[in-house]
This record gives sequence, C-alpha cells and structure tokens, in this order.
Amino acid sequence: MIKIGASILSADFGHLKEEIKRAEEAGVDFFHVDMMDGHFVPNISMGIGIAKHVKKLTDLPVDVHLMVENVDLFINEFEEMDYITFHIEAVKFPFRIINKIKNIGAKPIVALNPATPLDEIEYILDEVYAVLIMTVEPGFSGQKFIPVMTKKIRKLKSMIVENGYDTKIFVDGGINVETAPLAVKAGADVLIAASAIFGKEDVKTAVKNLRDSALKALNIKNPENFLNEEINLNSKK
Repeated sequence: MIKIGASILSADFGHLKEEIKRAEEAGVDFFHVDMMDGHFVPNISMGIGIAKHVKKLTDLPVDVHLMVENVDLFINEFEEMDYITFHIEAVKFPFRIINKIKNIGAKPIVALNPATPLDEIEYILDEVYAVLIMTVEPGFSGQKFIPVMTKKIRKLKSMIVENGYDTKIFVDGGINVETAPLAVKAGADVLIAASAIFGKEDVKTAVKNLRDSALKALNIKNPENFLNEEINLNSKK
C-alpha cells in the first residue's frame, strides 16, 4: 500500500505538538524533518533539536532529511531516528555514509536532486532502504511538481525490478491530489507532502484525499477496503 509521510516544513511550529497529533489522527505513516544548512540549499530550516523533539512527540517513524554539505558530522546525532536521508550530491564516500547510518540502527535513504542522473546511485542501489526522488529543487515548501521527474521515477523502478532489489521509491516535492497519481503510476511507493497536509484546515480530509488519489491511480476502486502487501517501515536494510 502507498505510504504517506508528513513533512513538518509546512507545520505551525508554534503549535507543533498539536500539529503532530492532528497528522497522526489523520493517518499519516511517518514524519519527515527537513534539516537545511543554508549552503547545500539556499535556506535554513530545522536543526538537530527540532528533529529530536518531533521524535519525542510521536510513536510513528521519523525521517531526517539532511539537506546539508557535511553529512558525516550529523549522523551520530540521530541514533533514535528511523530513517536518515542524505543527498548523493553532498557526499564523496556514499558506502561509508550508508554503513555509518546502518551502524546506529537507522535506515539509509539516498536522495537525488531533479537534475542528478540515476547513474550516480547505480552501485549503492541495493545498499539503501530507499531512494528519494526530489520532484522540486530542494530548499522550500510549496513549489510545483516537475512533471519530467515521472520519467526518472519510471527509470528507477525499472532498475530496481530488473535487478531484483527490494529498494523503495520515495517522492518528495509538490505532492498533492493532482500530482500524487502521477508519481504512483510512475512507480513511487511512498509520498512525502508538506503544504498538501499541514497547509489544509482539515488535515484528516487532506490525508484521506491524498491517499485516495494515489490508490485510485492504481485502479483501486475502494481504497478504504484495499488490502495489499504493506511496506514494512520497521524493517532494516
């Protein structure tokens, strides 16, 4: 079944506890925390403390998305996290980073910016839990989905299937009820949304509509009654 991650980038930080609870009650599958350093991306967002605070506020898995230059400096700060996402563009020694993430008990996810070719991750594809395809330029919430990224998702799916890997495909950027079906049809397993969840007054309805749109894209007529093999969010890669 398609999983939905709630990116807190669009949450009301003055009422973060309430925002987390609303998203939990709405049925999201995990939380996504974007950590930006103002160098790798032209913005500064949440730091280590916010990610740790989110983890304390929920029993759901938490993914820390490191949009930073010095990835290696931060990994050991996130031992309690479930996923750690790093950008292939920011590291020279990806196998070293992957092993370090695994050694602290988290699942490694490698992210690619829109213009980064899949060739960059060919040799680590079976070493990571998932690949996160950025469908906007990273750094800011509320951007529009880049349509040509569906071609990249399809190509990645083919690489995974042809090699018999179990690697998941996460998609992040401009995900809403119009673009979720495009990503899912192309092969996405997990959708990450920010403003399409926290930017809505009725979060429960927003999450339901997002999930329904994704499942209907797979020709599932009754999403609420749909039974399928679940992605195990607690498995270790």
